[in-house]
Amino acid sequence: MKRKLSELNKEEFKQFHENKVHGTALRPFAKYRTVICEKLPGISAHWHEEMEIIKVQEGTGSICIDDKWFSVHKGDIVFVNPRKIHSISRYKSEDMVLDSIIFNLRILESTNADACSIKYLAPIINGTNLVTRVIRTKFSDYHVFDQNMTTIMQAYNDAIPGWEMAVKANLFWLFYHLYHLDLVHRAEHIDESRESESVQPAIDCIRENYAEEISIKTLASLCGFSETYFMKLFKKATGMTCVDYINGVRLSQAANHLLVTSSSIIDVALGVGYNNVSYFNRQFKAVYNVTPKEYRRIGREQSKAFANPAPDVSADDEPVEAPAGDE
Repeated sequence: MKRKLSELNKEEFKQFHENKVHGTALRPFAKYRTVICEKLPGISAHWHEEMEIIKVQEGTGSICIDDKWFSVHKGDIVFVNPRKIHSISRYKSEDMVLDSIIFNLRILESTNADACSIKYLAPIINGTNLVTRVIRTKFSDYHVFDQNMTTIMQAYNDAIPGWEMAVKANLFWLFYHLYHLDLVHRAEHIDESRESESVQPAIDCIRENYAEEISIKTLASLCGFSETYFMKLFKKATGMTCVDYINGVRLSQAANHLLVTSSSIIDVALGVGYNNVSYFNRQFKAVYNVTPKEYRRIGREQSKAFANPAPDVSADDEPVEAPAGDE
Protein backbone atom coordinates (compact mmCIF):
# COMPACT_ATOMS: atom_id res chain seq x y z
CA MET A 1 0.00 0.00 0.00
CA LYS A 2 1.26 3.47 -0.90
CA ARG A 3 2.23 5.50 2.17
CA LYS A 4 0.58 8.82 2.88
CA LEU A 5 2.71 11.96 2.87
CA SER A 6 1.64 12.60 6.44
CA GLU A 7 3.39 9.36 7.42
CA LEU A 8 6.81 10.42 6.09
CA ASN A 9 9.56 10.82 8.64
CA LYS A 10 11.83 13.88 8.68
CA GLU A 11 14.48 12.39 6.40
CA GLU A 12 11.93 11.08 3.90
CA PHE A 13 10.23 14.48 3.82
CA LYS A 14 13.56 16.18 3.02
CA GLN A 15 13.92 14.01 -0.08
CA PHE A 16 10.99 15.85 -1.69
CA HIS A 17 12.62 19.26 -1.22
CA GLU A 18 13.00 21.16 -4.48
CA ASN A 19 16.59 22.41 -4.74
CA LYS A 20 15.90 25.41 -6.91
CA VAL A 21 16.28 29.13 -6.33
CA HIS A 22 13.18 31.09 -7.31
CA GLY A 23 13.94 34.66 -8.34
CA THR A 24 17.03 36.70 -7.52
CA ALA A 25 18.54 38.42 -4.50
CA LEU A 26 16.69 41.67 -5.18
CA ARG A 27 13.58 39.99 -6.56
CA PRO A 28 12.83 36.92 -4.42
CA PHE A 29 9.92 35.79 -6.54
CA ALA A 30 9.54 34.14 -9.92
CA LYS A 31 6.80 33.57 -12.49
CA TYR A 32 6.46 30.37 -14.50
CA ARG A 33 4.28 29.09 -17.33
CA THR A 34 3.79 25.33 -17.47
CA VAL A 35 2.00 23.35 -20.14
CA ILE A 36 0.83 19.93 -19.00
CA CYS A 37 0.52 17.83 -22.15
CA GLU A 38 1.59 14.58 -23.74
CA LYS A 39 5.27 15.57 -23.64
CA LEU A 40 4.99 16.78 -20.02
CA PRO A 41 2.17 14.78 -18.41
CA GLY A 42 2.88 15.99 -14.91
CA ILE A 43 5.12 17.58 -12.29
CA SER A 44 6.44 15.16 -9.67
CA ALA A 45 5.81 15.61 -5.96
CA HIS A 46 7.98 18.27 -4.30
CA TRP A 47 7.92 21.07 -1.75
CA HIS A 48 9.67 24.39 -1.23
CA GLU A 49 9.98 27.01 1.49
CA GLU A 50 8.19 29.54 -0.71
CA MET A 51 4.46 29.93 -1.25
CA GLU A 52 3.07 29.23 -4.70
CA ILE A 53 -0.06 30.57 -6.35
CA ILE A 54 -1.22 28.89 -9.56
CA LYS A 55 -3.84 30.03 -12.04
CA VAL A 56 -5.24 27.62 -14.59
CA GLN A 57 -5.25 29.58 -17.85
CA GLU A 58 -6.52 26.82 -20.10
CA GLY A 59 -7.78 23.24 -19.87
CA THR A 60 -8.40 20.79 -17.05
CA GLY A 61 -6.11 18.73 -14.86
CA SER A 62 -5.41 17.47 -11.35
CA ILE A 63 -3.32 18.95 -8.56
CA CYS A 64 -2.41 17.05 -5.40
CA ILE A 65 -1.58 18.94 -2.19
CA ASP A 66 -0.71 16.92 0.91
CA ASP A 67 -2.41 13.72 -0.29
CA LYS A 68 -5.60 15.50 -1.41
CA TRP A 69 -6.40 15.60 -5.12
CA PHE A 70 -8.24 18.53 -6.69
CA SER A 71 -9.73 18.61 -10.14
CA VAL A 72 -8.94 22.07 -11.53
CA HIS A 73 -10.37 23.88 -14.53
CA LYS A 74 -9.84 27.05 -16.51
CA GLY A 75 -9.83 30.08 -14.22
CA ASP A 76 -9.30 28.21 -10.95
CA ILE A 77 -6.68 29.69 -8.60
CA VAL A 78 -4.69 27.27 -6.44
CA PHE A 79 -2.74 28.17 -3.29
CA VAL A 80 0.14 25.95 -2.18
CA ASN A 81 1.25 26.79 1.34
CA PRO A 82 4.97 26.76 2.24
CA ARG A 83 6.51 23.31 2.85
CA LYS A 84 3.52 21.44 1.47
CA ILE A 85 4.22 18.53 -0.87
CA HIS A 86 2.36 18.98 -4.14
CA SER A 87 2.26 17.54 -7.65
CA ILE A 88 0.43 18.10 -10.93
CA SER A 89 -1.05 15.49 -13.27
CA ARG A 90 -2.68 15.42 -16.66
CA TYR A 91 -6.33 14.44 -16.75
CA LYS A 92 -6.94 11.80 -19.41
CA SER A 93 -5.80 13.32 -22.73
CA GLU A 94 -6.54 16.96 -21.88
CA ASP A 95 -3.86 19.63 -21.92
CA MET A 96 -3.60 22.31 -19.24
CA VAL A 97 -1.81 25.68 -19.22
CA LEU A 98 -0.74 27.04 -15.84
CA ASP A 99 0.74 30.37 -14.76
CA SER A 100 2.28 30.45 -11.31
CA ILE A 101 4.18 32.80 -9.05
CA ILE A 102 6.50 31.41 -6.39
CA PHE A 103 7.65 33.80 -3.68
CA ASN A 104 9.08 33.88 -0.19
CA LEU A 105 6.49 35.30 2.19
CA ARG A 106 9.26 37.13 4.02
CA ILE A 107 9.39 39.70 1.19
CA LEU A 108 6.13 41.01 2.66
CA GLU A 109 7.41 41.09 6.22
CA SER A 110 8.84 44.09 7.99
CA THR A 111 12.05 43.84 9.99
CA ASN A 112 10.15 45.85 12.62
CA ALA A 113 7.94 42.78 13.20
CA ASP A 114 4.75 44.80 12.84
CA ALA A 115 1.17 43.53 13.09
CA CYS A 116 1.14 42.41 9.46
CA SER A 117 4.11 40.15 10.09
CA ILE A 118 3.06 38.78 13.46
CA LYS A 119 -0.71 38.42 13.00
CA TYR A 120 -0.97 37.36 9.38
CA LEU A 121 2.28 36.30 7.68
CA ALA A 122 4.20 34.50 10.43
CA PRO A 123 1.36 32.00 11.12
CA ILE A 124 1.33 31.00 7.43
CA ILE A 125 5.11 30.68 7.36
CA ASN A 126 4.97 28.55 10.52
CA GLY A 127 2.19 26.37 9.18
CA THR A 128 -0.26 27.24 11.94
CA ASN A 129 -2.43 29.06 9.40
CA LEU A 130 -3.31 27.51 6.05
CA VAL A 131 -4.65 29.34 3.02
CA THR A 132 -7.59 27.63 1.34
CA ARG A 133 -6.33 25.43 -1.47
CA VAL A 134 -8.60 26.24 -4.42
CA ILE A 135 -10.72 29.27 -5.33
CA ARG A 136 -13.20 28.40 -8.07
CA THR A 137 -14.60 30.74 -10.71
CA LYS A 138 -18.06 30.33 -9.14
CA PHE A 139 -16.87 31.78 -5.82
CA SER A 140 -18.73 35.04 -5.16
CA ASP A 141 -15.56 37.13 -4.75
CA TYR A 142 -13.51 35.29 -7.37
CA HIS A 143 -13.09 38.47 -9.43
CA VAL A 144 -10.99 40.05 -6.68
CA PHE A 145 -8.38 37.28 -6.80
CA ASP A 146 -8.53 37.03 -10.57
CA GLN A 147 -7.78 40.74 -10.88
CA ASN A 148 -4.86 40.46 -8.42
CA MET A 149 -3.33 37.54 -10.30
CA THR A 150 -3.84 39.21 -13.68
CA THR A 151 -2.13 42.39 -12.45
CA ILE A 152 0.79 40.43 -10.95
CA MET A 153 1.36 38.43 -14.14
CA GLN A 154 1.06 41.49 -16.38
CA ALA A 155 3.43 43.55 -14.23
CA TYR A 156 5.96 40.72 -14.27
CA ASN A 157 5.70 40.34 -18.04
CA ASP A 158 5.80 44.07 -18.87
CA ALA A 159 8.68 44.81 -16.47
CA ILE A 160 8.14 48.56 -16.69
CA PRO A 161 9.71 50.78 -14.00
CA GLY A 162 8.03 50.04 -10.68
CA TRP A 163 6.77 46.58 -11.66
CA GLU A 164 8.29 44.99 -8.55
CA MET A 165 6.18 47.28 -6.36
CA ALA A 166 3.10 46.28 -8.34
CA VAL A 167 3.83 42.62 -7.60
CA LYS A 168 4.30 43.20 -3.86
CA ALA A 169 1.34 45.58 -3.60
CA ASN A 170 -0.99 43.06 -5.20
CA LEU A 171 0.33 40.24 -3.01
CA PHE A 172 -0.50 42.36 0.04
CA TRP A 173 -3.94 43.10 -1.37
CA LEU A 174 -4.47 39.41 -2.14
CA PHE A 175 -3.63 38.34 1.43
CA TYR A 176 -5.88 41.06 2.81
CA HIS A 177 -8.80 39.54 0.89
CA LEU A 178 -7.87 36.00 1.96
CA TYR A 179 -8.12 37.01 5.61
CA HIS A 180 -11.08 39.36 5.12
CA LEU A 181 -13.10 36.64 3.37
CA ASP A 182 -12.14 34.00 5.96
CA LEU A 183 -10.17 31.91 3.49
CA VAL A 184 -7.28 31.36 5.91
CA HIS A 185 -7.88 28.49 8.30
CA ARG A 186 -6.18 28.26 11.66
CA ALA A 187 -4.64 25.03 12.83
CA GLU A 188 -4.74 26.23 16.41
CA HIS A 189 -5.89 29.25 18.39
CA ILE A 190 -3.27 31.98 18.73
CA ASP A 191 -3.59 35.08 20.90
CA GLU A 192 -1.48 37.28 18.61
CA SER A 193 -1.77 40.53 20.53
CA ARG A 194 -0.65 39.00 23.83
CA GLU A 195 2.29 37.13 22.28
CA SER A 196 3.50 40.05 20.17
CA GLU A 197 3.34 42.40 23.16
CA SER A 198 5.26 39.98 25.36
CA VAL A 199 8.29 39.83 23.03
CA GLN A 200 8.13 43.46 21.90
CA PRO A 201 10.85 44.61 24.35
CA ALA A 202 13.22 42.10 22.77
CA ILE A 203 12.29 43.22 19.26
CA ASP A 204 12.88 46.85 20.20
CA CYS A 205 16.24 45.98 21.73
CA ILE A 206 17.35 44.13 18.59
CA ARG A 207 16.25 46.97 16.32
CA GLU A 208 18.10 49.56 18.38
CA ASN A 209 21.25 47.55 19.14
CA TYR A 210 21.71 45.22 16.16
CA ALA A 211 25.32 46.39 15.72
CA GLU A 212 26.19 45.28 19.26
CA GLU A 213 26.52 41.82 20.78
CA ILE A 214 23.06 40.65 21.84
CA SER A 215 22.54 37.58 24.02
CA ILE A 216 19.42 35.46 24.35
CA LYS A 217 19.82 35.76 28.11
CA THR A 218 19.58 39.55 27.92
CA LEU A 219 16.54 39.49 25.63
CA ALA A 220 14.74 36.89 27.77
CA SER A 221 15.40 38.97 30.85
CA LEU A 222 13.94 42.07 29.20
CA CYS A 223 10.71 40.16 28.59
CA GLY A 224 10.68 38.49 32.00
CA PHE A 225 10.88 34.89 30.73
CA SER A 226 13.28 31.98 31.02
CA GLU A 227 15.53 31.56 27.98
CA THR A 228 13.78 28.36 26.87
CA TYR A 229 10.26 29.80 27.08
CA PHE A 230 11.37 33.09 25.52
CA MET A 231 12.86 31.35 22.46
CA LYS A 232 9.69 29.28 21.99
CA LEU A 233 7.42 32.32 22.34
CA PHE A 234 9.59 34.49 20.09
CA LYS A 235 9.45 31.99 17.25
CA LYS A 236 5.70 31.58 17.58
CA ALA A 237 5.15 35.34 17.57
CA THR A 238 7.52 36.31 14.75
CA GLY A 239 7.77 33.20 12.61
CA MET A 240 11.51 32.75 13.11
CA THR A 241 14.04 31.98 15.80
CA CYS A 242 15.53 34.86 17.76
CA VAL A 243 18.97 34.23 16.21
CA ASP A 244 17.46 34.24 12.70
CA TYR A 245 15.62 37.46 13.51
CA ILE A 246 18.80 39.17 14.70
CA ASN A 247 20.62 38.00 11.59
CA GLY A 248 17.72 39.15 9.45
CA VAL A 249 17.86 42.67 10.88
CA ARG A 250 21.63 42.83 10.50
CA LEU A 251 21.58 41.50 6.94
CA SER A 252 18.77 43.85 5.95
CA GLN A 253 20.81 46.79 7.22
CA ALA A 254 23.91 45.43 5.47
CA ALA A 255 22.04 45.10 2.18
CA ASN A 256 20.96 48.72 2.41
CA HIS A 257 24.51 49.89 3.22
CA LEU A 258 25.88 47.96 0.25
CA LEU A 259 23.56 49.82 -2.12
CA VAL A 260 23.74 53.34 -0.72
CA THR A 261 27.34 53.60 0.50
CA SER A 262 30.80 52.86 -0.88
CA SER A 263 32.02 51.32 2.38
CA SER A 264 34.14 48.18 2.06
CA ILE A 265 32.55 44.79 2.68
CA ILE A 266 34.55 44.51 5.90
CA ASP A 267 33.31 47.87 7.17
CA VAL A 268 29.71 47.00 6.30
CA ALA A 269 29.99 43.69 8.15
CA LEU A 270 31.52 45.31 11.23
CA GLY A 271 28.99 48.13 11.12
CA VAL A 272 26.02 45.79 11.45
CA GLY A 273 27.42 43.56 14.17
CA TYR A 274 29.46 40.85 12.42
CA ASN A 275 33.01 40.48 13.70
CA ASN A 276 33.76 37.58 11.36
CA VAL A 277 33.63 38.63 7.72
CA SER A 278 33.65 35.05 6.42
CA TYR A 279 30.62 34.25 8.57
CA PHE A 280 28.93 37.44 7.36
CA ASN A 281 29.53 36.44 3.73
CA ARG A 282 28.07 32.96 4.32
CA GLN A 283 25.00 34.32 6.10
CA PHE A 284 24.42 36.96 3.45
CA LYS A 285 24.64 34.46 0.60
CA ALA A 286 22.34 32.03 2.42
CA VAL A 287 19.62 34.72 2.53
CA TYR A 288 20.17 36.63 -0.73
CA ASN A 289 21.67 33.80 -2.84
CA VAL A 290 24.58 36.03 -3.87
CA THR A 291 27.67 37.35 -2.12
CA PRO A 292 27.68 40.91 -0.73
CA LYS A 293 29.98 41.97 -3.57
CA GLU A 294 27.65 40.50 -6.21
CA TYR A 295 24.63 42.06 -4.49
CA ARG A 296 26.23 45.50 -4.68
CA ARG A 297 27.14 45.00 -8.35
CA ILE A 298 23.64 43.83 -9.29
CA GLY A 299 22.05 46.71 -7.40
CA ARG A 300 24.23 49.30 -9.11
CA GLU A 301 23.62 47.81 -12.55
CA GLN A 302 19.88 47.90 -12.00
CA SER A 303 20.11 51.50 -10.74
CA LYS A 304 21.91 52.49 -13.94
CA ALA A 305 19.34 50.69 -16.06
CA PHE A 306 16.52 52.48 -14.25
CA ALA A 307 18.27 55.84 -14.71
CA ASN A 308 18.53 55.16 -18.45
CA PRO A 309 15.31 53.32 -19.34
CA ALA A 310 14.73 51.86 -22.76
CA PRO A 311 12.31 53.80 -25.02
CA ASP A 312 8.65 52.99 -24.78
CA VAL A 313 7.28 50.42 -27.18
CA SER A 314 3.83 49.99 -28.38
CA ALA A 315 -13.36 29.26 -3.10
CA ASP A 316 -14.18 25.82 -3.50
CA ASP A 317 -11.90 23.49 -1.41
CA GLU A 318 -13.43 20.02 -1.79
CA PRO A 319 -10.94 17.24 -2.67
CA VAL A 320 -11.66 14.78 -5.46
CA GLU A 321 -10.55 11.26 -6.24
CA ALA A 322 -7.00 10.74 -7.46
CA PRO A 323 -6.90 10.98 -11.28
CA ALA A 324 -7.30 7.75 -13.17
CA GLY A 325 -4.92 6.93 -15.99
CA ASP A 326 -5.90 7.31 -19.62
CA GLU A 327 -8.11 4.41 -20.50
